Amino acid sequence: MAKPISAYTDVKQLETLMRNAKRQGRDDIYNEAFRRRCELEGIHYDDPLEREFYVTLAAYEELLAEKHGRKQPASYTRRKIRDKGVVQCLEDWALDTKETDGFRTLVERGLVELTGEYLVTKYPDRFSPEAVHNAKLRLSKVS
Repeated sequence: MAKPISAYTDVKQLETLMRNAKRQGRDDIYNEAFRRRCELEGIHYDDPLEREFYVTLAAYEELLAEKHGRKQPASYTRRKIRDKGVVQCLEDWALDTKETDGFRTLVERGLVELTGEYLVTKYPDRFSPEAVHNAKLRLSKVS
């Protein structure tokens, strides 16, 4: 019996599993392996918000890689994290009058729970009331 996808800890093995699932038309396996691969990106962070943020970032970068056919880091986002931190990055996204490419891409793939806006609403005590309100409003338009 094969091990459950949730037990995988090697990104390369998960990427192989994803490729094989895609080739076989097994979206269920692909999606589960995709989520697990993203989870591994946040595994080393103690703060739950930061952990989930890096899962979100990994999901977006993985979708970029699929779109471009090669690894594609979210350079602007990574710079912003370096300069302002995770909380301020999420705050800025929520307060922006237009939705980000990452938000659109994740929503289109049915991964609303991996958006920054979702994280802002999940951890409202970490953000300004205005950011939480804007995030809820943006999410309400896509659900």
